[in-house]
Amino acid sequence: MIIFNKWTELEKFIIQETNCKPFSGAGICPRPNQKTTILKSIDNTYYYDDDLSNPELVKYTLFGHSGDQKESEIRFNEPLLNPEKTKDIYLYRVKIKEKKKEYIWYGKYKIIDKDIKEHPGKDLINRKIIILNMKKI
Repeated sequence: MIIFNKWTELEKFIIQETNCKPFSGAGICPRPNQKTTILKSIDNTYYYDDDLSNPELVKYTLFGHSGDQKESEIRFNEPLLNPEKTKDIYLYRVKIKEKKKEYIWYGKYKIIDKDIKEHPGKDLINRKIIILNMKKI
């Protein structure tokens, strides 16, 4: 893991590492031309259930703020899960400490399986979420 204190530093590093420009506003950032997807996990996002406590085996929640999540969601989930559109998956984390952001680069992962569970959405109504279990490579 590598820690950055500024988005611009992490962005430069991601471009160097992946040959892709990340979009800081999206949690799942597919780059189909490079067959790469960059994932962002933000600590304490209550409507997702990411678990990055073990960097070797992480849990990452698919996109969808409210209502049941769908693997077929066209903008983010489908490109991530489609092996013809995503060959390489990279992950970084955003920690917010006393209004300051810290960016942690976790590196490259592969999806090993997925779980479905009940979890509150942004609207606080329970829904089905899909959690990817990913292994560091």
